[in-house]
Amino acid sequence: MKDQFKILVAAMFAATLLAGCEADGGSSGVDVVANPNPQSRNVDQDGDGVADLLDNCPDMANAMQEDADGDGVGDVCDEDRDGDGVDNVSDNCPLVANADQADTDTDGLGDLCDDDLDTDKDGVDDGIDNCPFEFNPEQGDVDNDGQGDACDADGDGDGVDNGSDNCPFTANADQADEDLNGVGDACEGDVDGDGVADGEDNCLNMPNADQADADLDGLGDVCDDDRDGDAHDNDGDNCPLIANGDQADSNGNGVGDLCDENGGSTPVGDTDNDGHDDNVDNCPNVPNGNQKDSDGDGKGDVCDSDGFTCGAGTAFTPLTNATHDADGDGLGGFGEFGICLACSVDNPEYIIDNNVATFAELKIGAALVKGGAYVSADAKDENQNVNASRLGFVVSDPASPLFNIEVLGDFITIRFYDNGSMVKKQVVDGSLIDVDLLGIGANTSQRFLVTSAPENFDSVSLTYAGAFNVNKSFRVHDVCYEPKP
Repeated sequence: MKDQFKILVAAMFAATLLAGCEADGGSSGVDVVANPNPQSRNVDQDGDGVADLLDNCPDMANAMQEDADGDGVGDVCDEDRDGDGVDNVSDNCPLVANADQADTDTDGLGDLCDDDLDTDKDGVDDGIDNCPFEFNPEQGDVDNDGQGDACDADGDGDGVDNGSDNCPFTANADQADEDLNGVGDACEGDVDGDGVADGEDNCLNMPNADQADADLDGLGDVCDDDRDGDAHDNDGDNCPLIANGDQADSNGNGVGDLCDENGGSTPVGDTDNDGHDDNVDNCPNVPNGNQKDSDGDGKGDVCDSDGFTCGAGTAFTPLTNATHDADGDGLGGFGEFGICLACSVDNPEYIIDNNVATFAELKIGAALVKGGAYVSADAKDENQNVNASRLGFVVSDPASPLFNIEVLGDFITIRFYDNGSMVKKQVVDGSLIDVDLLGIGANTSQRFLVTSAPENFDSVSLTYAGAFNVNKSFRVHDVCYEPKP
């Protein structure tokens, strides 16, 4: 009897457990869970603002989720973007479906995308050019969306337009910027995301990992308005990739003779084709249509291994302590505009000692609202003007040994004074064409920052300041001027 009772109790207990399992969600007795880790639903590894679970290219930023062939794989990661059965790398029309790959003129472009037209003269047929109206021979396309970097309003595909994106070529839909310096955390130190640190990048705002610079002018090809160095901007140059300063076009078809497959003449006696015959060219083997020769030694800047010199008998003459006194200090103290903490200037007297090896060092601890530091060369006799057509400062930046105007931002201002009153102020940034940053030589980190001088002035200063500047230093070696003719 007792055994029967035990069996009955056990059966009832088992039935209760089974009923409980049924009620909890499944005849199998196991709970069904749709996603064991709800947080994974929001993972966005490519930073394009679309969660991986919904992203048709989870490993490559593509905020717009374009999918031209409707196969469920986004264009930016689709190996056969047009869905014609031929992979992009082998497809003679990768953006237009053409399974037969017909190519009547055997030029390597499929008939369906062969326009036999190159509107922007970059050497890429309009039919396959990812920027048909923008000169971009490299066809760089960081986000692989079919629009080249040179014309893509959202270069990294993160859904934030370049004009507002704090990392225009590194996907960061969240726009995180921990130090609030205007550069996103994702690209801090490498604004264009090309793997080259900002201080060494010859194209700060356009990706160019190879740092190619065909005309050796210090600007990388992808951001150089005159890529071949013949003094004709790319947009107006009838041979933008081959130096041809004379722009000869013997058959009048708009294509310069040197790059015209349909014929034309070749200049005689101009080895580098920059429009200057060898016998008068200051760099006969390197294109330099502007013939710039900063130190007046007869060798153009692009081929002058000695580079810029500032001294007696050269194109530029130093300001010295014979006629001027040097000064320097931080800006942003009590009663001054701006804020600057731990800002100072060491050895300002070195800017007028006629020794390019020495320097005054402007040190910025933390500057806000145009706080910073300055150096000046003040006339001992204000009645004695400087007879200059141009004036500049030999400068260097220990943190950016290959810096150019783009790197300077809006931190540098040159001011000219006459009898104590300011007569000209020049803010130096990458957009100004009347300020030049000239290389001084191949084996030095120094540069010469020069601008036109006013008609009359006796003193000059350089200010290093900005809206936001932290832990920076800037060196000024000499002040040099070009005498009026």
